[in-house]
Amino acid sequence: MRTVGLIAFAIFFPVMTHAAVLINEVAWMGTAANANAEWMELLNTSDAPVDLSGWHLAAGNGSPNIPLTGTIDAHGYFLLERTSDASVPTVTADQIYAGALANSGTTLTLTDASGAPIDQVTGGANWVNIGGDNASKETAQRTDSGWETAAPTPRAANTGSASSSSADSTPPASDANASNTESAASTTANTSTSSGGGPAEYLPVPVLRIITSSNHTVVSGADTAFSSAVYDSKGNKRNDAIVTWSFGDGMQRTGSNVFHAYGAPGEYVVVVHARTSDDGDALTESIVTVQDASVRIASLSDHGIALINSSSRTLDLSYWRLSMGGQEFKIPDDTHILAGRTVLFPVSIIELPLADSATLLYPNGEVAATYPVATAPRVEDAALQPSLHPTSYNQVQKVDTITSPRTNIQTHEQAVIAPTATVEPAAVGAAPAAKTATAGLFHSPWTLSLLGVIAAAGGAFILL
Repeated sequence: MRTVGLIAFAIFFPVMTHAAVLINEVAWMGTAANANAEWMELLNTSDAPVDLSGWHLAAGNGSPNIPLTGTIDAHGYFLLERTSDASVPTVTADQIYAGALANSGTTLTLTDASGAPIDQVTGGANWVNIGGDNASKETAQRTDSGWETAAPTPRAANTGSASSSSADSTPPASDANASNTESAASTTANTSTSSGGGPAEYLPVPVLRIITSSNHTVVSGADTAFSSAVYDSKGNKRNDAIVTWSFGDGMQRTGSNVFHAYGAPGEYVVVVHARTSDDGDALTESIVTVQDASVRIASLSDHGIALINSSSRTLDLSYWRLSMGGQEFKIPDDTHILAGRTVLFPVSIIELPLADSATLLYPNGEVAATYPVATAPRVEDAALQPSLHPTSYNQVQKVDTITSPRTNIQTHEQAVIAPTATVEPAAVGAAPAAKTATAGLFHSPWTLSLLGVIAAAGGAFILL
């Protein structure tokens, strides 16, 4: 038996319904010499039947794309056979499909009636180590320790699964080549003492498998949704598992579905750790690449709001918000803008009142872009602005008083004081030069008359 290293599983958010239905076995080359002997098998691990109407099993390259019909019984199997039920005599099909699995490999995705992904499996190039070949006719089978290549088991427990006879006595080994999107715990056992005093009972520690998104790219500053689901080896979802997220930037959160925003671009290792009360323990990690959001509002008109993605990659705007006129529009999930493209969000869809400005918000409400864009003053414009320390108001008034033609100091003095005295203009901010008291006294006609009288009196005194 060869452990398969080319199979990977990934189930993404939102929360999955009917997750007990799984892709259980893939016969890429079939189990007969007929070239159309390809077949696949689904397994219902729950205690209730599941109606498959509206479900799909589709390959990533478009073929096959199978709309499912019918019902899968509780703990039952559902077989799909290519082209004809007679192509594999040993397999009785529940449904026939057209198309074929590509030799170059592809990804099979099982979705429910709402379109939500339920299970996913990826086959590598040529599927040789997964689905076998014409010589071996072995199939890829889900087991407790991952996927293995083994003899076909249509409508029966897979080799190495918990319900097979070999698994009852020997716990499965851990698959060292498991994908980084799933993780298995150790298979040691707990012991408990029998109430009747008999030998101790051995309770196997559950093998946990964490399903989460693989490596991906997110935007810095924006809340990003991180989702996981935990299953045991029987395919039962373990809702009781405590899931812890370590985001690689010092932040840690607890819960199957959490949000986290990275503050700076870079590459971060995200570690998801799951624990259960019966000692189940598993972890897995992925790499998250954080980049700045190169998106802005390109224009605003009566037609709507146009956004442009200036980056070199497709931008996911799920749950971002557009705000205009005091109202908001939440951008729906899975809304993407191609690199370098502009997309119009019409008024008829966003139903926001027209306004002169608009804002693009991250899912957490932080502002990502505004319109119109607020710009800082240029350096050359700043030089034209008033000085922070203008010239004193009193000093300006003093200069204006001296130089203003409406208040001519020279003319005013000529009207009061005769004869005319020459006054030099004062320097800016300086006081006018003062006239001496002696100069004013000898220029007065009264003073000259008085001096004449004194002189005449003095002469008369001398003659007497």
